[in-house]
Amino acid sequence: MPGELIPIIVVPAMFWMIAYITRVISDNVMRKHLLNKEVSVEVIDKVFLQNRVRDIDTDLKWGMIGIAIGLAFAVISLTGLSADEPMTYAAMFIFAGAGLLGFYAFKRQQQ
Repeated sequence: MPGELIPIIVVPAMFWMIAYITRVISDNVMRKHLLNKEVSVEVIDKVFLQNRVRDIDTDLKWGMIGIAIGLAFAVISLTGLSADEPMTYAAMFIFAGAGLLGFYAFKRQQQ
């Protein structure tokens, strides 16, 4: 099973890496453009640091999804399912969906 997980991990990691590199390059081009226009430092800080604020809700959502998918892997391992069986993928989607629904219920309860 570890050999089967490599493409599942490598492909999203490559897409994330490409997106991150693109963001860094575009941010640097924008900073250079703003510096050439002699914009104040406060404006540059506001433009670039405002997007860097951590969103606790997003972190909570992805944490709940990660825990749910971890539980799905545990259930798959305990039941002895293999990667060839459709029930394996069904369990992954069911647990990930349950994580999202749990996040939704938690946020509704807070409001």
